[in-house]
Amino acid sequence: MTASWNETTTALEFGRLFEEGRADPREVTEFFLDRARRDDADARVYARLTERRAMAEAEAAFDRARRGLRRHPLDGVALSWKDIFDSAGDPTPAGSLALKDRVPPHDAEVLARATRKGAVCLGKTNMTELAFSGLGINPAYGTPANPFDEAIERVPGGSSSGAGVSVSRGLAAAAIGTDTGGSVRIPAAWNGLVGLKTTAGRLPLAGTVPLSPTFDTVGPLARDVADAAALLSLLDGTKPADLEGADLAGKVFWLPGGVAWEGLDDGVAGALDQAIRRLLHAGARIVERKLPELDEIDALAWAPGRSRLVAEAHALWAETLAAHRDEIYPPVFERVMAGAEFRAADITRADMERAEITKRYLARTAGFDAVLLPSVAIMPPPIAALEAGGPDYFAANRMALRNTTIGNQLGLCAISLPAGYDQAGIPVGLMLQAAPHTEEGLLRTAHAAERALR
Repeated sequence: MTASWNETTTALEFGRLFEEGRADPREVTEFFLDRARRDDADARVYARLTERRAMAEAEAAFDRARRGLRRHPLDGVALSWKDIFDSAGDPTPAGSLALKDRVPPHDAEVLARATRKGAVCLGKTNMTELAFSGLGINPAYGTPANPFDEAIERVPGGSSSGAGVSVSRGLAAAAIGTDTGGSVRIPAAWNGLVGLKTTAGRLPLAGTVPLSPTFDTVGPLARDVADAAALLSLLDGTKPADLEGADLAGKVFWLPGGVAWEGLDDGVAGALDQAIRRLLHAGARIVERKLPELDEIDALAWAPGRSRLVAEAHALWAETLAAHRDEIYPPVFERVMAGAEFRAADITRADMERAEITKRYLARTAGFDAVLLPSVAIMPPPIAALEAGGPDYFAANRMALRNTTIGNQLGLCAISLPAGYDQAGIPVGLMLQAAPHTEEGLLRTAHAAERALR
């Protein structure tokens, strides 16, 4: 069979090739496994490949395609999975040496759903320890370098670091990650991908190693919006969003300024200025107006002693981390243990304030198709400058997470789109935020925006 595909073929394109008999899922799966063995020999992207499982799933997908019994547009497509999702019989330590002996007996619910629909599990990708950082650094299991700078090893974005790099380097057709404060959208932005943050509760967390159950969400990293829509469908069992005929004419975006637009690296500011011009040229209406709730939720999310996310991480992991102190990456240990000083009354008051801010935000933005923000304010820093932790690490982590965390705190859905490059050729992301449980509408809007941004 003559190959009509390569490592940059989209997930949906692979599915169509399988449907038409012009590609073999077994051959494609072996292709990605070979690339991972060769190009990720130091296992910085994949914590482990699930080769036997992948080839068995590809064989079953080939048989279904031959008999006209394909189960989903992504049946037979090879995906990577963040090592936070349980896979039966495989170590799933969520990037932590403290959990190195953790071997779950069952698949996570979202992995089981994808498997039932025919997706192929290539393996488990590296991540920030316990998913607690937006940078993607993990000295214990490996930090995959951002592939867009060949001279300097830069952070990939986290916590779904290996997920993003597995797609950008052509080691998987698409990836599944999680997002508690930006962990899908940050690596998507820095790796030139589409990253969808789903509304909390849209996709099940059963069998996913938790960080903060209030804010944890599951979401895809993909080459384009159509793939992201198909992956959401794969994970929740609904029909993919209808993207046919999506257009920016009549779409209204809010450009808020304020904290999310402050302190941008020059490369980010320049790329996004051009991106907004393209949206306008394509027919979108953009309203420039202050949106004070963004600044309020940012201040609340980072207020000392008031973070529900940190409180929940401490409740879940403090005892385990204390028992394995010498094996824990110090910045993660410090952030988790900070929760010991939190008071329940302060967390409760913060919850009440967050609910009130969210109510005002949703009322104020009703009628807009999306709020536009930089996905990440800064470009990815060098790994070597931050790996030791300390003030520079925490400052970079704060800036990496600042804008994406807003959507988690407000309970929104959001998507990061590739929006150009900085002067060094590293990708920049533009984020579209929308109301909770409006993923299908957001994907349709994002599909139209994507066309304008290319």
